[in-house]
Amino acid sequence: MMQPKPNLTPANINELSIFSNQNDIRHDLHAYVEYVQDRDVKRLHRSNELNRSDLKRLSKLMSDSSIIEFVESYGFSNWINYIDKLALLFKFVKYDTEGIYAGYTSSEPSFPDNYIEVDTIIYEKFIGLPLIEQEKKLLDLLVKNYLDDYNEFYVTSSLGRLSGFSTWGSATGIMPELDFARARRFLIEVLQYCTPGVWYTTSSLIQYLKEHHPYFLIPGKPKYRHKHDAKNGRYGNFHEGKSTWSREIQISESDADAFERVEGRYVERFLEGLPIILGYIEVAYSKTEYKGYLPEINQLQAFRVNDKFLHVMSGKIIEPRVTVQPNFEMHVESELYPVRILAQLIKLADVVAKDKTSILKLRKKKVLTQLSERGDLDVIKFLENISDQELPQNVRIELEEWIGASEAFTLYENGVLFEGDKDLPDIDRFTIECISPTIRIVHSPDRLFTHLEQKELIPLHIKHRSSALTPLPDGAHTVFPKRGSSVSKSKAGAKAKKPGTIKREVQITFHFPAKELMEEFRKGLIAARCPVAADWGKLTLSFARHYESEAKKIIKALKQDYTIQIEDIA
Repeated sequence: MMQPKPNLTPANINELSIFSNQNDIRHDLHAYVEYVQDRDVKRLHRSNELNRSDLKRLSKLMSDSSIIEFVESYGFSNWINYIDKLALLFKFVKYDTEGIYAGYTSSEPSFPDNYIEVDTIIYEKFIGLPLIEQEKKLLDLLVKNYLDDYNEFYVTSSLGRLSGFSTWGSATGIMPELDFARARRFLIEVLQYCTPGVWYTTSSLIQYLKEHHPYFLIPGKPKYRHKHDAKNGRYGNFHEGKSTWSREIQISESDADAFERVEGRYVERFLEGLPIILGYIEVAYSKTEYKGYLPEINQLQAFRVNDKFLHVMSGKIIEPRVTVQPNFEMHVESELYPVRILAQLIKLADVVAKDKTSILKLRKKKVLTQLSERGDLDVIKFLENISDQELPQNVRIELEEWIGASEAFTLYENGVLFEGDKDLPDIDRFTIECISPTIRIVHSPDRLFTHLEQKELIPLHIKHRSSALTPLPDGAHTVFPKRGSSVSKSKAGAKAKKPGTIKREVQITFHFPAKELMEEFRKGLIAARCPVAADWGKLTLSFARHYESEAKKIIKALKQDYTIQIEDIA
């Protein structure tokens, strides 16, 4: 437990400029990986950065839409570069980071044909973890690594605005021995004592550290790699000046405000770094133009933590909640980006919106695709398990119909296979089903034959044997075998026939005069637990023949409101 407990001063932010992170690092990380996974992304030959075309596409996938305009205007994005580095650090992706020196005179490495590859094993293992475990790994990675290069003293955070100290001498003195990860963890621990939603002054945090934990970053007796560095003392690396690179004023440990000028500056830059990037806090800056010595001091004047931060720290985040709506939308509410749940639902639905509440909409085509690919999939059970509640009745009924359609095998009686040009005149009225632009199943073949002859065409009627297709004449335009196109085999050389039984299920198709009657009939079939395939374009309902008795009951019930006659199609 932190001793003594921080007792920070509440802040008045009326005159300050508030900044909160509009990016969701978790969403954007997964969007980046999914993007590079689906295409060949080649990095720039000289700089090894992402090329501009990929930056533009990625900007449209990021959670903050303002990045799109920024990339269009300036051709780069600090945030996308940060996500790019994060994916590499996680080892979700890999690419050459060392390069080659092309010739003896090359002073900079080149990166020819440097494509990004995704390590799907590592990535899938990560997204399979519980959300709190994913978050802990993300936090731990950013605590140990300052992705913006060097550390908070020298380089401005991707989302920050405060400049750093001059890097002159940054590889000497106390700097190589400082444990920045330890300092970041300590500051995160201090922030856990803050009340969420309450603004605190940064100066009171710095004062608390100065009085009770003055060596949280720089040890009282630091180690030096070289003895001669000791003569400059604990603050030998830090200088102030009128410009970014000037070293006019050496900060001395004996100065009364030395802690504020060194560790205080670090605290300001820490707050606009890791906690902001992870969306744990908001910060407030002074609106007054800064005219003091650089790097800036006392500019980030207030901060406040949020509930998400404290939930993560306690390991008790609000678990994702999925709600299936009667309009087939699925609302996914989650404190952290629920990548695993969304990855499952996207296979069944289209994304309508992504935010703290993501909205998806079930799509029949996607559901049928999953049913065809996964024979063991129970869509209704899956959605009820993931939402932890029963589905709305209309959604359940519709899904049952979709499931029935996926299992349907349609057998057409008194139909023939027709092959002909797609632009043949007035052919649609004979069509039962189009298989391709040139092949369809038709009814009334004799009438169709006469119709084609009247149009001065030359139809050809072929009757196939039960054992094999009859070869068509050589001059016929067809996708089927022609005479002489294959070498006949002698009966002596023929292989023994293998036995096989094909089971037939006869389908009944009702053609309706109006949607209203069709809908009432469809509801009756569904209520009778009869799988039915509906074609609203053709106003047809198709179902297995053994449900005919149920259909008759429905017809009898509907005769109370309709005059119904059943006619067979010739």
